[in-house]
Amino acid sequence: MERREGKLIEVKHRMSISILTIAGKVLLTFVFIALITVILSIAAAVAAIVRQPNLEFTLSSIAQDPFFVQSALWAQIIGFIGGVLITFAIFERRKGWSLGLQFRQFPKRLGEGFLAGAVLITLSCGGIWLFGGASLLFTSWTAALTLKMLGSFLLFIGVGVNEELFARGFLQGLVKAKFGASMGMAVSTFVFALLHSFNPGMWDSPLPFINLLLAGLLFAVCREYSGGLWMPIGMHVSWNFFQGCMFGFGVSGTPMVSWMQAQPKGSLYLSGGIFGAEGSFVTTVILLIGILGLYAYYHKLSKNR
Repeated sequence: MERREGKLIEVKHRMSISILTIAGKVLLTFVFIALITVILSIAAAVAAIVRQPNLEFTLSSIAQDPFFVQSALWAQIIGFIGGVLITFAIFERRKGWSLGLQFRQFPKRLGEGFLAGAVLITLSCGGIWLFGGASLLFTSWTAALTLKMLGSFLLFIGVGVNEELFARGFLQGLVKAKFGASMGMAVSTFVFALLHSFNPGMWDSPLPFINLLLAGLLFAVCREYSGGLWMPIGMHVSWNFFQGCMFGFGVSGTPMVSWMQAQPKGSLYLSGGIFGAEGSFVTTVILLIGILGLYAYYHKLSKNR
């Protein structure tokens, strides 16, 4: 009896050490992210002043400069990518698990993910409009609009890479190495949702958080079953781009330039409000279908092997 209790205490002790180790590595990653982001943001502020010598040397005037705003966004993206790569290189590179960036079947997985994301968000936005949750306002397509949409597409590539690299590549892999695949998917899903806590409209109803959990789970399942990050990256990019730049919904509460604008109407639980399609129960249903469909697809593949 004493021996059994001793083993149980030892297991709990090891588990506690593992949890603290993971938490420490994640916190250190955020330190690296913050340092890189601050350094690059300072460089962007200097560049903004050099580009416009008449720009007032104040935080408010610099923060409103369009060049600085775009540069700061990319500074954050590069910061996330750099922070993850530094932590992984220092602590995890030789431990037998990868971030999922191997180029085996890269075009196929990226294309599958992009197509799946585009189909799912099209069904979601179409369903919201069909049930009366949004009215659509069309604008004329111009060369300037095309350039802005191209810029948004590039931005969404950066966002997709940095969020998937951190949540699914690093965090999911780190937890999986200690506690197994299911726990890795669960932790990465929860943290991914929490990363959007300060987005506009996030807490207007329970649905944005629920849908972000489901979206995170969908991406986590993609990461686990496809064996890499390219499928969830492709899905993440097309989901954001089609939602914001093609259908005119807010992307997790952020308005985007689009050739049409979706104006929410009716119930918040149908329209999603300012949070966009990700705040609608229609998206909840579509995400559940996507998760179940992806599971069934890979389960069938494993049976046929």
